[in-house]
Amino acid sequence: MITSFHLPYNINIVHRSIHRQAAISSSALFLQKQKSSSSLTGWINSDTLNLQQATNQHERIKPDVSFTHDDNDTQIQYPSPSSVERLLIRDRLLFLKRDDCLHLPGSNISGNKARKFLSLNNLPAEQFPDAIVSYGGPQSNAMVALAAIVSSKNAELRDDRGSNGGEQMDLQNNGMAQDMFWELDVLDDEIQLRRKNSEEDEKDSNKIGNSSTSTNTNETTDEPQKRFIYYTKPLPRYLRKNPNGNLLRALALGMEIRTLSHDEYSRLFGGLHGGSSLAPADLDPPVPGKSLWVPQGGACDIAKHGSDVLANEVIDYWTLHGKGMPLAVCLPGGTCTTALLMQRSLNAIMDQRRKEKEKAMDIRVVVIPCVGDDEYAMRQMISLDKAVGGTGRKEDLPWILKPRADVEYGSARRRSRGYFTFGQPSKALLETYDEMNSENVSLDLLYGAPAWTLLLQQWRSRESDCPIAGRQLMYVHSGGLEGVASQLTRYKHKNLLPDARAVQTS
Repeated sequence: MITSFHLPYNINIVHRSIHRQAAISSSALFLQKQKSSSSLTGWINSDTLNLQQATNQHERIKPDVSFTHDDNDTQIQYPSPSSVERLLIRDRLLFLKRDDCLHLPGSNISGNKARKFLSLNNLPAEQFPDAIVSYGGPQSNAMVALAAIVSSKNAELRDDRGSNGGEQMDLQNNGMAQDMFWELDVLDDEIQLRRKNSEEDEKDSNKIGNSSTSTNTNETTDEPQKRFIYYTKPLPRYLRKNPNGNLLRALALGMEIRTLSHDEYSRLFGGLHGGSSLAPADLDPPVPGKSLWVPQGGACDIAKHGSDVLANEVIDYWTLHGKGMPLAVCLPGGTCTTALLMQRSLNAIMDQRRKEKEKAMDIRVVVIPCVGDDEYAMRQMISLDKAVGGTGRKEDLPWILKPRADVEYGSARRRSRGYFTFGQPSKALLETYDEMNSENVSLDLLYGAPAWTLLLQQWRSRESDCPIAGRQLMYVHSGGLEGVASQLTRYKHKNLLPDARAVQTS
């Protein structure tokens, strides 16, 4: 049984005009326009979107160059490379790559999801699928990122039609629209306040509308043309009555949520690897031929282009600053998509460097499992590697950082061999969160804190099987900080957070 869930009130989303100029990254992407086609299943084949990467090292454009790509009136925007900061953590040098500060134009999504959905974000609205369909948890970062992208395309279409132009100009003149989707950056209470104000505005608007006449209602209709449909398990009662966190943000951005029974959800999306990269055979596309399936967490080849860019950024930086030293690039992993695809990109680049007899570089990708354990992460990566054309050989995959075996864990972590249960509040995670905050590194509690808890365990390791031992260390900050407030609220409900401590984002 499928049920739909909507916000109890309408929410007016304030949009900002989309700027057509941005800074290009050191590895440019270009779009070859091609008429979309669908497979026999009725779903769009992502290959027909045809976003490709220009990988020629000699044709790169230096970072921070202002750039507008104009090809037959198609304009694509690119972010600058995320910065790298040098920090001293527990007397060890860390290179912190600040993907949490990377914001894509239009949707304003950041962090890991800005990498995964770079190519999707860059599609012009007129070429964008009519519907995006995905699934996962009700507080998923991928969920709210996809909602923001789809909402940005509707804003782009409205902007092209000239609607809401006066409203947008007034907001910009008043300094109220710092980002296109500033709902992603505010606390739940503020969104709830806007929801209340929206309801009052709607009542006032209805009063005015009832006292006047209109000859063409279509002129004031502003229905979204692009849709985002999201499947999830039954929502807890408190979340149904009081949406919060990423769920509230995604609903505010226009997401249509479909809840399935646990059995139906497992039948459609379950499996040893957490689901297939293909849409379930008996799940019909909402708009046949114009619907794109995005598996949980964006674990598919759509994420390849952003991972290519990330790999090139790391190589460019380490070429200038690495002094020939070996490097471990660490990333937190859920589906392990970014780590796997980045490793594939690095493998291809290193092969090309060898063919061109360029100086070899010793860079490895290390994934830190935050969902499941190392065996689950390995299954996920093998499955995805095969899905995007690889062989699934373990030698071609990222290294996996494992918990130390000589540490005494509590009963729950002992059962999971030292790994944390995803989403479960933990005193150890809160301690890591506090320690890293004291080092001016803000973390979320779902991915950042678990990853750093395991990373700090191995901080001084000299064991030969430890993938970070004897190497310089770079950590790619995956973002997700907009959900910290709701995460800390859960800690407070579990009595892990002192009452005197404020629940707020860093």
